[in-house]
Amino acid sequence: MKKYILAIVLFLPILNCKKQIPLSLAGSETMHESILLLSSEFMKQNSSYIVDVRGGGSRLGIEALQAGIVDIAMVSRDLKEDEKMTLDKDNNLEEITVAYDGAAIVVHRSNSLVEIDLETVSKIFRGEVNNWKELGGEDLPIVRIRRNQNSGTALFFKERVIQMKDLGPNYYNSELDYYRDSVVVEDQNQIVSQVFQTPGAISYLGMGAANQAIDRVKLLKYKRKKEDDSVTPSIKNLMNRRYRLARGLYLVYKNNDKKSVNDFISFVTGEVGQRLILKTGYLRSSLPEVEVKAVE
Repeated sequence: MKKYILAIVLFLPILNCKKQIPLSLAGSETMHESILLLSSEFMKQNSSYIVDVRGGGSRLGIEALQAGIVDIAMVSRDLKEDEKMTLDKDNNLEEITVAYDGAAIVVHRSNSLVEIDLETVSKIFRGEVNNWKELGGEDLPIVRIRRNQNSGTALFFKERVIQMKDLGPNYYNSELDYYRDSVVVEDQNQIVSQVFQTPGAISYLGMGAANQAIDRVKLLKYKRKKEDDSVTPSIKNLMNRRYRLARGLYLVYKNNDKKSVNDFISFVTGEVGQRLILKTGYLRSSLPEVEVKAVE
């Protein structure tokens, strides 16, 4: 009798051990930390899933989705037309805005500069302004730090600022590019580290990452034109549309009725997920749910 009881006890863990369903995401470094937080909470609420979240940059995420390596791509820029055509060959491409982010211009904390305009930033990053004394600062060479070619933020910044697309068609020049001697790094953590250690440094960060690193880097107020009022990069100013260097953050996937994907998307775009988005320093993509209390 004891043998039968022992056999049943040993067999119970096998019966209770259900195989977890995998879900994989890759892409934007800007979105990496926030999606990690979201996936952790998602797994707490949905124990049948195991979620793997990798960074690498928006382009890597798009390529991984195209190759069928991941279920969802995290993308911090608009999809290019050729990317859309390739991904949507089966007419099942979905692109969901899960948050909004502002790109913050950051410098070393000792830098005396307080504000900066788009055209000046463009000149710096394409190599036309090379010393901080040209902008009223110290006699110190400017060190440009940028993300690598896989980064959605790098492409966003190149088009909107360096090529001056945000100033309109009369200014936009698609031939302009990053200065060849810019320091290239892999992710936002490396940007923070480089700027913190380099007195002449200038770079850009997603607003969430920038505000988390406020004790290590200096955030510059930003304006499009010299005559405009400069605006502090903050969620409040992003929400009231005063801070204009902003973009959407997207989850891109194939709509093939895969339950794991649909459940995760529902969670991220739901109230719990959107509150977590706000907690990580980004602007939620949906309005808060209105709580209606019964009249007593």
